[in-house]
Amino acid sequence: MVKAKKLLLKYANVFSSRDADIGKTGLVQHKINTGEELPIRQRPIRLPVAREKEVETMIEGMVKDGVIESSSSPWCSPVVLEKKKDGSMRFCVDYRRLNDVTKKDSYPFPRIDDTLDMLT
Repeated sequence: MVKAKKLLLKYANVFSSRDADIGKTGLVQHKINTGEELPIRQRPIRLPVAREKEVETMIEGMVKDGVIESSSSPWCSPVVLEKKKDGSMRFCVDYRRLNDVTKKDSYPFPRIDDTLDMLT
């Protein structure tokens, strides 16, 4: 247990200290393979005015925290809010139409037990 604690303390800077602290990297640029599909541009889902203000506040917070950034992409999926157990709202994006045209990877993900075995 002492070794684990030392390891955690040594690398404490790689762990999140708050919800918005999810980290990012410039080492890889993510690309979604949609083949030759034309961009899908969905209209926003209509929300009550109070919820629109809540979405704006959430977006401003994510921009400030570096979680999201401006984009000029022709692709657009609608924001949806889902109620959490505690009554607060969860910010989500409905990517179902994008998922429908995304080309599936032909290689399987590794089995978790094989991955864990490699760590021991």
